[in-house]
Amino acid sequence: MFNNLKNRFVSAIVPDLPLLPSSERERDREQRERDHQRGGHMRYLQMTDKIPYGRPSFLQLLTNDELRASADHNVRPIIVPREINLLPWATGYAECVNSGKSEWNEDQAAFCRQVLSDPEHKHPDLPYTYFGIYDGHAGCGAALAASHQFHHILHEKLVDCIEQLLPRDEDIENGKLPLNANSFPHPVYFQRRVSKDELIVGALESAFFHMDSLIAQDRNRFLYRDPGGCTACVTLFIDGKMYVANAGDSRAVLCQRRAGPASAVASGSGVAANQAESDAVEAAAYSYPTPYSADHTPETERERLLNVARLTPHLMGKQYVAMEYAKRPHIKNLGQRILCRQGTMKGWTYKTLTRDDLRMPVVNGEGKRSRLLGTLGVTRGFGDHDLLAINTGIEIKPFLTPHPDVRQRDLSQVVSIPDEHNEDGDYGILVMATDGLWDVSENEAVARTVFQTLSRYPTEKHRYTMVAQELVARARGKINDSGHWRLADSKAAATVDDISVIVIPVHQYYKEHIQWTHNYKNELEQRRRRAAEAEANNMAQEAVNVLNGIIAEEAHVVEEQPQDEKQAEQPVPEVKLKEKELEQEQEEALVAELNDETPQQTSLETVSESLEQVQLDVSAAQAAAAETTTTTITIAATTNKQQQRNNRKGKGNRQ
Repeated sequence: MFNNLKNRFVSAIVPDLPLLPSSERERDREQRERDHQRGGHMRYLQMTDKIPYGRPSFLQLLTNDELRASADHNVRPIIVPREINLLPWATGYAECVNSGKSEWNEDQAAFCRQVLSDPEHKHPDLPYTYFGIYDGHAGCGAALAASHQFHHILHEKLVDCIEQLLPRDEDIENGKLPLNANSFPHPVYFQRRVSKDELIVGALESAFFHMDSLIAQDRNRFLYRDPGGCTACVTLFIDGKMYVANAGDSRAVLCQRRAGPASAVASGSGVAANQAESDAVEAAAYSYPTPYSADHTPETERERLLNVARLTPHLMGKQYVAMEYAKRPHIKNLGQRILCRQGTMKGWTYKTLTRDDLRMPVVNGEGKRSRLLGTLGVTRGFGDHDLLAINTGIEIKPFLTPHPDVRQRDLSQVVSIPDEHNEDGDYGILVMATDGLWDVSENEAVARTVFQTLSRYPTEKHRYTMVAQELVARARGKINDSGHWRLADSKAAATVDDISVIVIPVHQYYKEHIQWTHNYKNELEQRRRRAAEAEANNMAQEAVNVLNGIIAEEAHVVEEQPQDEKQAEQPVPEVKLKEKELEQEQEEALVAELNDETPQQTSLETVSESLEQVQLDVSAAQAAAAETTTTTITIAATTNKQQQRNNRKGKGNRQ
């Protein structure tokens, strides 16, 4: 039991185990088919979901009654967060359920604010923010798993290259924003240059593959109920840049506005209603969209899908053909010339129809009606490991991939003039939404709606939530007397799918990033000041230690000095002889003083001259001895010796 619990924990935290071999997958599929034939659907019903169903946590729908109310297919209520403080930068969010296509809303959304920390504390922490939106199909399990686990996987991938991502002190000192520095050598070969942008893109791509692998492991190892599949659209804000990764037909569009007469509306207040409406129209006229993702459908990815079919024909199981027809052929057309294109051809040609050509094309249909193997309308995303083609039972997963397209934008390169009050227009408003919005709304119409709404509510703190709510309301439309949902402006059919929209004010993030950079510069300056003070204190302490050592050495020299003087006097016996001669001369002078006064004076002068000569000889001998015994005596020791010589000299004079 403990090992089973351990394996579940490891698979959730470190989802990097390999997939089952193809032979095992084939046996598993055959076993499921046999179980189904023997009543295996009962076993399926006994399986549990890995993650209980719920709406995004920031919506705070905690009770079953609230969940049921949000999934009312007749009313299709628009759900928004109760508190805007739960989302960063007052980001807006709104959603509504489908009109009856599925029991629950299969869309999911998530966000996460994290910090990359240096374990050695040599570099500053690097904050980042992630948003994700997931559109589930054939069940909500894959979307739930991605919304709860993807940010953990992404964080691990970023930690793997944390040493190269963390900003360096020299980047801040030179006025460069982190991640704008030059590329660094590859850690293994040192010939290939790898940029930091490529590391972040690689972290996103690897996280997508690992998320899909984790869903497969949960299905195969722990017998969770089939979670279906989902598309994924993820935005990562890190160190002054925006990265958008998309797999599927969800979409991210950056809505921008050129500086114009309506640019100053955001700073005005107390305008009349008609003037506000006029300004909103002008604001919409200057708006324009910039796509930051591409839809992955069977039509847009026809070339990749046909390449897979051409290189691995066994995946089609003699049920499909890697060919497209201008008109679907029938058995009555055998032997006739038909217009078609084979494989990855971009042009059309004629071919005589054979019986093998009557098989269903791998890709058929056009636009939103295009289908892969006649079943699925998206070609990238997570999950779908159990999805089989209609009527043929061919596995669809080998044709699918979780590989995302990643696009980026360096926000430090944006030019925005503060006097124009057009920060939202220059940096843009990023709209992330599932296909429920984009099926009935063009990019240009979404950009107009964004800036019209912002212009109407220039000072409202919930203004970005109001934008999301307005986008959802327009795509949902209104129900008519016949019970059909119609668009309010054109009376055309509204979307019947789930709708989820995230509205991100990019400029609010960039202001936060600039503040972080400013704080780090101050922290770096304080750190350097503290380091300089510590270095000065260390130098002062070292100087004190050196001085204490010198003083101790001088004291040791002074203590040993009398013994050194005795050793210096030993090799000079002439001094003692001269002192004896002086004593004899003094005695003779005293005798002569008793006899005659004049000889006494002569003797005294002679004695004085002899005494001075003896003192000079003694001083010279002592200096030579001191210079021979030590040459490293300090100023203090030299002064001490000079005092001793003066004392001896004074003593000699007294004598």
